[in-house]
Amino acid sequence: MIYITGDTHGDLSDIESRNIGKIKKGDILIITGDFGFLWDNSKLEIKSLKKLSKKKFTILFVEGVHENFDMINEYEDVEIFENSAKKIADNIYCLKRGVIYTIENKSVFCLGGGGVDDPFENLDSDPLNDKAMPTDEQLQEAVNNLQSIHRKVDLIITHEAPASVKKLIRRDSNINDLNIFLDTLLHNVRYKMWYFGSLHTDRALSTNMTCVWQEVVKVDV
Repeated sequence: MIYITGDTHGDLSDIESRNIGKIKKGDILIITGDFGFLWDNSKLEIKSLKKLSKKKFTILFVEGVHENFDMINEYEDVEIFENSAKKIADNIYCLKRGVIYTIENKSVFCLGGGGVDDPFENLDSDPLNDKAMPTDEQLQEAVNNLQSIHRKVDLIITHEAPASVKKLIRRDSNINDLNIFLDTLLHNVRYKMWYFGSLHTDRALSTNMTCVWQEVVKVDV
């Protein structure tokens, strides 16, 4: 089975407080950005990653905003789910931007990264975060990959939300270029379910789009 949850921000106790007991050996947990366990290589972080690596299920994540992108990029590229991902541990992988994976016979389009929503938070001042937004090349690759399968997928996993959806949840949200790009996907890609997590709330927007945070949602498509 595939399960989805939201931002974890490198907090092991937060993950373990969620309803992960239902996730069994062989299952998959996808985190919709801000994984956070790859940040400063501290003793606590190393210990937390080691504990996660002992979980019986597979952990996948797309990048959020609060990540050490340089650290993630240092990990090995491996072939998994019929495409390339960064192998963090034997059971932990970072899914790449704009790539389509085949997971449990489902086509899964992933597009991590994002922009600052809090006007008082200036990530531009932190060199670790200057790579948070997808590049033009990554967005073009996303378009090409979707066109190659006739713009039809089973699942979409992003950190950010489409612009219109973001405003629906939080009217004072800042809208960035990625939100606008995702709005075009909303109207031009056929999908069964779309999950995103940047807005830190658990809310079903429709029968096929859900914002996740601390809930652990079972994929049923």
